Amino acid sequence: MTTLSLRPLTLADAEPLQIACWPDASPILIADVLARTLALVQIGRTVALVANLDGQIVGYGQVTRWPHAAEISDLIVASEYRSQGIGSTLIAALIESARDWTVPVAEIGVALSNPRALALYERLGFGPGRIIEIDLGNGYEPVHYLIMPL
Repeated sequence: MTTLSLRPLTLADAEPLQIACWPDASPILIADVLARTLALVQIGRTVALVANLDGQIVGYGQVTRWPHAAEISDLIVASEYRSQGIGSTLIAALIESARDWTVPVAEIGVALSNPRALALYERLGFGPGRIIEIDLGNGYEPVHYLIMPL
């Protein structure tokens, strides 16, 4: 029987997350991004969670408080563990964390080139929002920010 648990991010998670979720990224880059995220956690603006499956790190997500919304971002599940409910569990926990903030909605962005993620977010109750062009590393592409009332 497998056991999924979520816990707060620590800087020690940088290497296991890089290996499991961002294998093509520089370990130094991942450590830097997570250090900046932890600074936001420390001042109460962000909640960052790591997903563990039987003690192995298999996913990550964060939610950041902005004046207009709680933005869920950097959601990732290791490729071999996708479609097992890990992303849904992370999103549900991040939404619950965001409910403690005084913002009207949660939002989550998805590249229109990622129909599986779009379908997941819609199944979880996110609805249409705005579409903007963002450079996700390979040039600009449309990203749909879906919203959910909190």
